[in-house]
Amino acid sequence: MKALVFCLFGMLMSIGSIEAHMMHQKAPIAGEWKEENLNPFDELMLSWNASRPAKGKFLFYLSVKTDAWSPWLLYASWSSEGQSSFLNSAPESSVKVFQDALEVLDGKQAIGFQIKVVAEEGASLKGINALHVYTNSDRSQEPQKLDSFATSIHLKVSGLSQMTVDHMRHKDLCSPTSVTAVTRYLKNDSTINPVDVAQKVWDSGFDIYGNWVFNVAQASAELGPEWNCWVERLNGFETICKQLAQGNPVVVSVKGPLSGSALPYAKGHLMVVTGYDFVNQKVLCMDPSFPTDQATEVSYDFSDFMQAWNRRGKVAYIFRKKS
Repeated sequence: MKALVFCLFGMLMSIGSIEAHMMHQKAPIAGEWKEENLNPFDELMLSWNASRPAKGKFLFYLSVKTDAWSPWLLYASWSSEGQSSFLNSAPESSVKVFQDALEVLDGKQAIGFQIKVVAEEGASLKGINALHVYTNSDRSQEPQKLDSFATSIHLKVSGLSQMTVDHMRHKDLCSPTSVTAVTRYLKNDSTINPVDVAQKVWDSGFDIYGNWVFNVAQASAELGPEWNCWVERLNGFETICKQLAQGNPVVVSVKGPLSGSALPYAKGHLMVVTGYDFVNQKVLCMDPSFPTDQATEVSYDFSDFMQAWNRRGKVAYIFRKKS
């Protein structure tokens, strides 16, 4: 069946203090959507919010503008039967797609991007509610302290240990387990199964469960069209605090060492930030690497947490209900 090509025509907007850029589908029209004259960047991540197609698949393509437009690179495939990311490159344009991100190489930077979504084999793009594009343009860094937050907060996200999940690779399931815990909390639905979530985020291209964009795509599919979910790199802890104040937990990626953690986290780890303790300068977390559900409610020294989060470039999964 011939692929149907739709243009996602939209606008870029800032959501509160969050730096993610959102694009909303306006209509299925011919051609591709592009944005130029942006702040220079060398990394781009595309997240989408959609109902998973009952049949067929979506193919997501990216192109960026450096000196000229790069070729289209296949970024992701998302279907009723699974999902895959890719390793694709355009050496002549110094651009590479690898798993979650598009990278601009050789010291170059891009100033524009294009997105093309192709619906194949009976899929319909009417199910896509929003796209979110992150680019790493230069931003000021926030002070790495909690002094501006004089009130502590703790969201009661129920503990969920990946070590108790009935899956042969439960040690690899920190991301889908964290997403399950958050979607259960936000949807007030304890029946969401981490094994099902893991299956629906598994990246068949690289045999991993931690692909960031597939995890937020599944979070969106679980939560429904009234929620925006995306991946970005934050510029500091203040944005997490603001999300918590709105009742939204935040999933973060960290890399050890992290004093008090269950494991070394030498290759990276995902956990849920559920609050902060201003008095004791602690970050409150639901860390799924602990051996029981009850043991996952932990706190980390703020400075230790920030160092571990910085090692992963302050990656975060954001969940925000539409106003």
